[in-house]
Amino acid sequence: MSKIYQKTYPTGRNAGFTLIELLVVVLIIGILAAVALPKYQQAVAKARVMSLLPLLRSISDAENIYYMANGTYTLDFSELDISMPAGAKQTSDYRVEYDNFYCYLRRGKDDSEASAFCNSRFSEMPELEKYFSRETFWCWGNSDASLRLCKSISGKTEAEASNGTRKAYSF
Repeated sequence: MSKIYQKTYPTGRNAGFTLIELLVVVLIIGILAAVALPKYQQAVAKARVMSLLPLLRSISDAENIYYMANGTYTLDFSELDISMPAGAKQTSDYRVEYDNFYCYLRRGKDDSEASAFCNSRFSEMPELEKYFSRETFWCWGNSDASLRLCKSISGKTEAEASNGTRKAYSF
């Protein structure tokens, strides 16, 4: 049987690939992509959430300075001495938009308890909260994907999540 479509080297080896060999390579690349894509998406989501931490820390520091000067927390960003990161824009007195997140100033039960709360336009992203009187951040999950992301960010186990109506991880 003659080899019409394949050239041979002087040593007698074939110069090309067969269709089966090419299909096997494409199949292997497809399997690797299917395994890697979810991990890549989780890493991107984690990076987006982690980019909020400096903003929340800045808001918390500015609110604590305001509290020391006035004896109460404010719900107005214009009263705070804070520089917003690039890409953040203040849309109202109490709301800032940053990287598909909305961050609000919230007051607690009394004037000595307040927080900055950030939630996303996307349900698979968690919500972050920073109470001004505490050093920890809180990560709230609305879905299984956002809870896994909170767990990944905090480094805590599910048993260490707070008990209540919603699971939350502190870090």
